[in-house]
Amino acid sequence: MNHLDLSDIIQTGFSNLQVAWIICALAFGLASIMLFLRGKYGCSILFLFLAGLILRVLSAGLDPFLWTWDEQYHALVAKNMVFHPFKPMLISNPVLDYDFRNWLEDNIWLHKQPFFLWQIALFFKIFGTNEFVLRLPTAIMMSLLILLIYRIGSLTTTRAIGWCGAFIYTFAFFFVEFPSGCKFTDHNDGAFVFYVTLSIWSWVEYVDSNKRYWLVLIGLFAGIAILNKWLVGLLVYSGWSLSVFLCKPKNQWLSCHKKMIIALLVTLLVVIPWQIFTLVSYPVESWHEFHYSSSHFFTRLDGHGESRYYHFYIVAEQYGGLLAMFLVVPGLYRLFKSMENRVFQVGFLAFVILTYLFFTLSATKMPMYCTIVSPVLFLGLGAILSRGVEKMKSVIPARLSFWVLLLLLGFLAYDILDINRLDVNHSDKNGYWKNKRIDAVIDQQAALKLPSKDWVVFNCGVHNAVMFMFYSGATAYDYYPNATQYRRMKIEGRKIATFSDEKMPLYLEQDPAVMKIHLKPLDY
Repeated sequence: MNHLDLSDIIQTGFSNLQVAWIICALAFGLASIMLFLRGKYGCSILFLFLAGLILRVLSAGLDPFLWTWDEQYHALVAKNMVFHPFKPMLISNPVLDYDFRNWLEDNIWLHKQPFFLWQIALFFKIFGTNEFVLRLPTAIMMSLLILLIYRIGSLTTTRAIGWCGAFIYTFAFFFVEFPSGCKFTDHNDGAFVFYVTLSIWSWVEYVDSNKRYWLVLIGLFAGIAILNKWLVGLLVYSGWSLSVFLCKPKNQWLSCHKKMIIALLVTLLVVIPWQIFTLVSYPVESWHEFHYSSSHFFTRLDGHGESRYYHFYIVAEQYGGLLAMFLVVPGLYRLFKSMENRVFQVGFLAFVILTYLFFTLSATKMPMYCTIVSPVLFLGLGAILSRGVEKMKSVIPARLSFWVLLLLLGFLAYDILDINRLDVNHSDKNGYWKNKRIDAVIDQQAALKLPSKDWVVFNCGVHNAVMFMFYSGATAYDYYPNATQYRRMKIEGRKIATFSDEKMPLYLEQDPAVMKIHLKPLDY
């Protein structure tokens, strides 16, 4: 009997186990579709969540290395936070002089707010330190968004629209691939989207129920959102305030904003302590990062000066293909039309317009900036899909429409998932991926050669020292030390090692105390 090779079923380079998980996710997706078509929304969304969770956990385990931008930096800082949670450090034991303004080689690392790093550090503490554990919090948060999109859609429109929006999000390639860490700012933006969405969900629940404890949760989640990224985490207050002015009588404006102030005070209680702590403990680095963060709007930083309408161009990439780009605006129109409560109409419209306006005007542009309103856009696409399902049910006999819709929705899930692209991006078919995998193997082998962690390692390869530090625990640099730096380290009694190549300076080559590592990571 021939051995079953599951890769023959899905023509990719994935392993049998990975293909089995993909098939399992698609099976859960089909089960969810069947239950949805029968009107069993509770069980349906559970199966949809399981499908999304499997795909995102699978994505988290695709790459046996740290991505350069920016995953390796977040990974190393989080690893150091396991032992020093309130002292975020990149190079924990800097040997050479460094510029505190350079976040690529800094000691005290305040380049990002700390909450997502604390999450990763907690997972490292519980489950161990490796690439998969690093990505697991993002995989979980990005999966929970399925439930949040469904709930937000159900409360503001209908359960069908909520399910359809969550369905498209579940299988959208961009958000399935995201937990792998391959996107710029990776786990930082994943946490930011999640907590902004939690704040909007809490606001929706508050408007729907008028229960005061939701005010505390709005403030809490908005505060945590800020502690992941920065002040754009206040987004929920923009739509909330505008909806009060446009939808409430003037004599209620003050009372409504008093309730909003309760939430805002909670937000401030969450955010301010860390800002005060860093200003007192690390004043120079803290003031620099405050200035740097504010410069994003007026200055193109770190080479991210894309075209003016960049965030509109990447809608197709993020939301399921070229067709999605043309359906987003009609979808939002149908979504807002489906909302019976004008408060939600005004609030959600404000969220979308203000987000895209702000980041369109901003000089620095990055792929994930506008995804804080991705749940709203997915619900817009869900409104169109829900309408299409209703139309087909009305023109096709019930028994036939069930199977036709099962087939069409199943094909849609498989198409926007784009398994072949996932395979190409995360296998040896991708030259960059292959080089990074080789670098990781070399780094891990070299780390085993070090007798202890108090060595200083040089010439680790372009943008590769941070990954080496993550694997080894030693201090490392991409380049060779100059003669002055070398002499100073010798005087200090430092243990020096270096990856060797033909460019090695004579003072290192002729020093028998310098450990030569004859494994050279690929430069690229």
